Parts: sequence; C-alpha cells; structure tokens
Amino acid sequence: MRHPALLPVLFTLSAIGCDGKEAPTDTSTAATVTYYGDMEPVIVEKCGSCHAPGGVGPGDWTDPETAKTNAFVMNVYVQAGKMPYPAADPTCRDYEGSHRLHLTDAEKALFQAWVDADAPLGDEAERTPGLSVPDLSLDDTDITLTPFESHEVSVGEDRNEYWCVVLDNPLTETRYVTGLDVDIDNRQAVHHLLLAIDYGGDAGIEYGTDGKQRSFACPDPIVESDWMLLHAWAPGMEAVEFPEGVGLKVEPGQQLVLQYHYYDDDPATPTGSDQSGYRLRTTDSVEIEAQMSAVGPTRFNITAGEPAYSAADKLRNEWGDITVYGVFPHMHLLGKSMRSWIGKSGEEDVCLIGGGYDFGAQMTYMFKEPAIWPQGSNLNVECTWDNSAESPYQYNDPPQNVTFGEGSDEEMCFALFYYAFAG
Repeated sequence: MRHPALLPVLFTLSAIGCDGKEAPTDTSTAATVTYYGDMEPVIVEKCGSCHAPGGVGPGDWTDPETAKTNAFVMNVYVQAGKMPYPAADPTCRDYEGSHRLHLTDAEKALFQAWVDADAPLGDEAERTPGLSVPDLSLDDTDITLTPFESHEVSVGEDRNEYWCVVLDNPLTETRYVTGLDVDIDNRQAVHHLLLAIDYGGDAGIEYGTDGKQRSFACPDPIVESDWMLLHAWAPGMEAVEFPEGVGLKVEPGQQLVLQYHYYDDDPATPTGSDQSGYRLRTTDSVEIEAQMSAVGPTRFNITAGEPAYSAADKLRNEWGDITVYGVFPHMHLLGKSMRSWIGKSGEEDVCLIGGGYDFGAQMTYMFKEPAIWPQGSNLNVECTWDNSAESPYQYNDPPQNVTFGEGSDEEMCFALFYYAFAG
C-alpha cells in the first residue's frame, strides 16, 4: 500500500473463543461444574460462532459429547491465552461484540474446574433455555454484489495472486451503505477482499489494461489512485454495521471494483475456483456520510529472529475535527499486536486500538462510542511483529528479514478507519 492522503479520501491502498459464573475455588466445588449447568452458556456464546456447524473453526463445541471429548484440548488453549484468539482490548476503547472475544479470569477458572472434574455433562434438566449460537451475519441486506463469473485461482511462485473484477452496479438512485457482509466462496485461498469505487470509471488502466476489461490481474499498485475504499475483508472478520444515521455514499453508474488477494502456501497444489462477493444493507438517506482511509508505516525491515520488532507512523489532522467510528487493524502473518491512538502535545492520549493481533481472526472494531480526532492532533499507529523461529505463523526456516509488501509472506501495518467530519 502506498501511504494514503486523507481528505477528501481517494483511498490509495493496497475470534473467537470461548458470560460466565464465578469459578469454584476448591476441589469439592469443582466436581459440581458441568457442561449443562455451567459450561454450555459460555461455550455457545463465546465459542459457537466458530466452533459449530458451518463455522471456520474445527469441531462442534456446542454438541455436549464433542465438547466433553475435547475438553482437555479446549482448556489447554484457553489457559495458554490462545483461545479466544488475540483481539483488541476493550478497556482501550470498547467495541461491538467485545464480550464474545474475551474470557474473564473467572471463566478461565471455570474451564479448569470442569476439566479437573473430568468434564462431566451433568443433568440435562439444568440446561439454560433459549441458548443459540450468535448469528453474526446481516439478515436484512438488500443488495448483492457477485462477480459475473467464477475465477480459477492460480498463484505464482511467490504463492500470491491479485485479481480484480468490475461488478455490476445495480443502483438506480443514490444509496447509503449502512452495513456490509461478505459471502466467501473459497476460504482456503482468499487472503483479503477490497471493495472500492473507481471514480474514473476505467478500472484496470493503471494495471496496463485499456480500462474496459471486466476482470484483470492487479498486483501492482495495490489499488489505483482514483479508487475510494468502501470496505476491506480479511479472515475472521464479521459483518460491519454503522451507527444509526451514518453510511457510505454510492451513486448509480459508479464503477464498483472488487479486488481479491489469493494466497496458497503450496503453489503446486490446485487451489480451486472462487466467486466470493458482498451483501450490502442500504438506505436512501443518512445524516452523516462516512468514508474510509488508513494510516501506517511502509518503511520497515523486520529483523530475522526478532520476537518483538515494532514500527510506527502518524498522520496529523489538518482538516477539522473528525469522528472515528471504527478501525480495522491489518497486518500479515507475523503480526503480533497493534495499537492506535490520538495524541496532541500537552493533552491526554485517546486510545483507539490496543491488544493482540492474529492473522486468522481479523476484525473491524466498530466503537460503541465514536472517538473525536481533533484538528491539529495526530492519529498514531504502531505495529509489533514476531519474526522468531517460534512465531506461530513463521513461514521462513530459518527466519529471514521481512519488509513491507502486499504478499502474505511480506508485511503490512495499517489501521484502516471509518470516519466523518465532526459537527
């Protein structure tokens, strides 16, 4: 990604684990912890969105027998802090769905007590009525954007492929997007999606086409200079919903482009085809028109073997007070954590994002209370990577220096944020 200019934004860019009860503290009480009486509400609400039929995680932990059989393994991940996956710390700035992405100390102790008691199911009569796996998709979308044909994924020797498709714009009047969701066809291959408006109506021309192709390879630049980003998706992400009265403007006749980044760590193995698309919830008017931009460093060299290498960047607000509605932290496989904050000399920093990062569980964090980015202050972003041999997603043996790039085996550090002018 090139470093973006902000306003007006012509964007230049390239979860999950397991409300709980106080955990028992002695062996006699621990023996009373059961799946039906204690664990099921925690597992269904906080694990079920991934570990259930149709989820992206292995196993159906909402099935009592399956949960019992796998209780020991589940608890190992819970106690090691690997489940739930690393997510933004809500004490920095709370966001929608934060309660599902973190276990309290009491809930972790409850897991341990259940396993120590040999994971009993208990009496089915103790089940909490009305439990259901959270539905994280949008069920009230009114526009579907699907590529005109399926694409046969073909990664190169670098294990990456970038493919762009011009989508049919079905609008006959101006609409405002208030929610976005994706339909991922080939989860094995899709690394990210970018949905954008091409204001020139000639998508592909900066990639060497005549600007009239409906689909084309698009590896460099990451996006064209006249594209404005509407949404970015990466593995683990949930649907995005804006606050009441806020939306992204889309006009009839505007060219909509969907960029696919495919990645396969074994180029010799066929990856299959893909026809992933978008579903949008729209309305005819909003009070506030939102946009999207990004901040992040592009010049860094992550030292081989370094378990905590950091790089940072900042953008000064020269345009007027800005409301920030949410942030999508994006790094690649070696990403360990990101923090983002608003700061001005002599004033207390305003925290936006802080906490762990996992490539397989990325999210757009939509804030419960939007943040104000005052004119004259900086929006700061700092990323930390783990390039040690023990890094969970390490792809080099031995580790090598890693620099900025769009490939999954290169690195990025961007805080993509939804914003609007305040007032």
